[in-house]
Amino acid sequence: MRALAIRLLLLALAALAACGGGGGGEHAPPAVDLPRGVWTWVEVSGAVCSDGSGTGVAVNRGTDDAAVVIFLDGGGACWDVFTCFTFQTADPGPFGRPQFEARIQQAPGTILDRSLPGNPYRDATLVFIPYCTGDVHWGDAVQRYPGSPRDYHHAGRGNVLADLDVLVANLPAPAKVVVSGASGGGYGSLLAFDAARQRWSQARGYLVDDSGPPLVGDDISPVIRAAWFASWRLDRTLLPLCPDCTLDLSRIFPTLAHRYPGERLALMSSLQDDVIRGFTLLGPAGFETAIRRLATDVVDPLPAGRTFLVPGDTHTMLGHPADFTASGVPLVEWLRRQVEDDPAWTSEGP
Repeated sequence: MRALAIRLLLLALAALAACGGGGGGEHAPPAVDLPRGVWTWVEVSGAVCSDGSGTGVAVNRGTDDAAVVIFLDGGGACWDVFTCFTFQTADPGPFGRPQFEARIQQAPGTILDRSLPGNPYRDATLVFIPYCTGDVHWGDAVQRYPGSPRDYHHAGRGNVLADLDVLVANLPAPAKVVVSGASGGGYGSLLAFDAARQRWSQARGYLVDDSGPPLVGDDISPVIRAAWFASWRLDRTLLPLCPDCTLDLSRIFPTLAHRYPGERLALMSSLQDDVIRGFTLLGPAGFETAIRRLATDVVDPLPAGRTFLVPGDTHTMLGHPADFTASGVPLVEWLRRQVEDDPAWTSEGP
């Protein structure tokens, strides 16, 4: 009888494992129909905007299952009652299907436009991760700021992880995964890159950080940096990956390079980005010095790190890539060289 009981127990454990018993079971993301060539909005369980309303992720499955391109949207940032409520320096919720349908009307001419001439992602599965948490997709905290009318859900990190779990459950494992983002989404791409690579460990990864520069040391005001850590609880989200980032956010780049050797890491920025220098409390000359320091001292020395810098004070490029050229190289061509592992992919700019 004891031998029979052991055999039955082993059979039960095997059946549980076959059903995914160690990885989620009843909590695993549900199966979703993702037709090719059209955008499908998926509500994601547990994903919330700043106001506590639910949100999700959008997927446009391509003709080539070998590549997935993830784009994290931007929209400001906030960290106290003044920035979150008084001045509203971040896009809040809600962000559901209606907001996505309005947002995707802006896709023509962007990297999410398959008809964009020379788009290196035209055949890939495209993923849009919305932004409505004020924390550059990094946060893990619910804050009731003194004087605020309600709680503010800085839930960006959990949202990204939940979105990725939906993708993993519903898409074939890709050979290549591009993790990109603009502005707040550019910052967000840095942590999302690691999360995507952990889930698709067999894939080759490509990071495209557009205008989300983690400036070196105190090139970001220490007061602002400390506010981000406290309000968004970066001790929970950033420091487990990059312990050296406490006083120097730029260390995230060498951390990723060490963790994923040979995988191509891209940073794009204008030299005097008027939006990011506003958030970092830098003037035009100060920001240009800081972005050049990040490029020359941190990103460019990495074996597979490259930068694309343009003059002026424009903010973000992935929304209109055909407008940008650096050192005679069009941005769309530069992105192609990156994702196709072209040896001609080099840092470009003044």
